[in-house]
Amino acid sequence: FSPVMQLNALYSGLKPWSKPDATEQIRELLKLRMRLVPYLYTAMADYQRTGTPPIRHMLLEEGSVEVSDQYMFGPNILVAPMIAGEKSRKVVLPKGKWFEFQTGRLAGEDATITVSAALDQIPLFVRDGGIVPLMAAVNNVRLATGPTPLEIRHYGTREGVYTLYDDDGETFGYEKGVFSRQELRAVRDGGALKGVAGAPAGPWKSRYSAFTWRFMTPAQ
Repeated sequence: FSPVMQLNALYSGLKPWSKPDATEQIRELLKLRMRLVPYLYTAMADYQRTGTPPIRHMLLEEGSVEVSDQYMFGPNILVAPMIAGEKSRKVVLPKGKWFEFQTGRLAGEDATITVSAALDQIPLFVRDGGIVPLMAAVNNVRLATGPTPLEIRHYGTREGVYTLYDDDGETFGYEKGVFSRQELRAVRDGGALKGVAGAPAGPWKSRYSAFTWRFMTPAQ
């Protein structure tokens, strides 16, 4: 959960396969990173357009307080890393309700909570109404040339909106407006939430298609 993920084993010599008992856990974390590429790429595009960094201090969150060992990853995900040797830690949740990334369960509301996590799960929380697009994991992002189906996760009980970004991923064409933006909305329809995907706007033909909505939090 950083702008650039790189495994550097130059000095330690350790590689993902050096510890067979941990190999599968590492593989699953690498897959999660690849699944989050549409979300992170959109956050990077927003950074270029608005100046809001994709990885940012909690002080930039409304109603938050200064805390230095957790941070926001894009607009909707809060990351609370576990330090080596820790079995639990405190997490300061900003204003509003926050939900567990893996399960969709309510974690808390405007509160400080104590969490524990397995070795292969970083504590992650999503704001109420937060939308997170996920693609299938690939070994190389260049393999996701399209059409690329996405799983669109929604958390909490509030309606939500998210603008998905795409471009060719290779050139500086985006500086000339060659990109697309597509609005994804979770709206209430007779009390229940449903997902609505608007048409892509812009000259670039988005690679993303066949959205499958997944509402992570049980209806309330």
